[in-house]
Amino acid sequence: MPVNNMPPDWVPPAPAWQSRWQADEEPLVVGYFGIQADAPGPLESWARGAFQGDHRPAAVEQGRYVDQQGASNFIYIAYWRQSDYQAWWELGTSSDWWRSDERTAEDVGYWREIFNMPLDHLETLHSTETPYGVGTLTAEVEGPIAEHGYAGAMRDRIALSGNDDLRATVEISTPLAAESTQAGRRVLLRPPHKMSVIRSGQNWSLCESQERAHYLQKVQPVLLEGMRYLRDNPVETNCYSLRFVEKTDTDWSPTDESFGLGYATDVHAFEEWAKSHPTHLAIFDSFLKMVEQFGESMKLRLWHEVSVLPGHGCECEYIGCHTDTGLLRYRDRDSL
Repeated sequence: MPVNNMPPDWVPPAPAWQSRWQADEEPLVVGYFGIQADAPGPLESWARGAFQGDHRPAAVEQGRYVDQQGASNFIYIAYWRQSDYQAWWELGTSSDWWRSDERTAEDVGYWREIFNMPLDHLETLHSTETPYGVGTLTAEVEGPIAEHGYAGAMRDRIALSGNDDLRATVEISTPLAAESTQAGRRVLLRPPHKMSVIRSGQNWSLCESQERAHYLQKVQPVLLEGMRYLRDNPVETNCYSLRFVEKTDTDWSPTDESFGLGYATDVHAFEEWAKSHPTHLAIFDSFLKMVEQFGESMKLRLWHEVSVLPGHGCECEYIGCHTDTGLLRYRDRDSL
């Protein structure tokens, strides 16, 4: 794995681990399936049957959030190995439901965002040996590692960076080609090559009362401010979309976990924000103060996964959603 940005004699501010896969393993796929509605009922009914069978996802999670338009969104996050995803979608049992004209006739919005993740386009990082998200699809964990905590560390953990600069192929102002059917109620578009997807999680379920209060009162508000800045300033940050999601149990009740889900033109966009913007510097400072106070007894778990999208195998579909949903606001209206 290339290491091009690590400062000499670098010592990370805190230990971290990463999930590892064998070089000959097949690519992974993540699917985000959402409904914009006051309740998740129709999507939940679909998922109850869809995520069963021989080609079911290797892992499924649930969450909910309120977006910038004030709409409630309920989502499933599902991970597959690529061959299983392809077989699952091609069976038709699940895909026919999404393709049905009945979806566009309903008074709710549906969206699905499907991202292919070749292993050399992917990196993970977690603050303990316990993996999260896509990291649960492998039993291999490496660490503590040195490749984190400095500018460019994210790229150093992505194997593809050894022969690719990972720079965006389009600017954020470039409209994304889209296909529209059913009077514009259904829109399908392809995310741009090298778009960066980050899922960054927080788990305070194991924290004792003092640490829990510290996180919720002094760290989480600073984190939320940074997430809102990325969401509300796409031109300045090159961030297409940012959702701050409350993770739930299978009954949609809140848990002591959350995650941010962000899409940017490339990994450099996230790195620039992390390196120099006051909102991220404040997040990093609040975390270091927490480490200083609680030390080795700290139970807060932090993790993330980052993927650089290939030029194939990815698609986003929006059915009856408001125009600020995901990548929908960036569609090329002339192509509709």
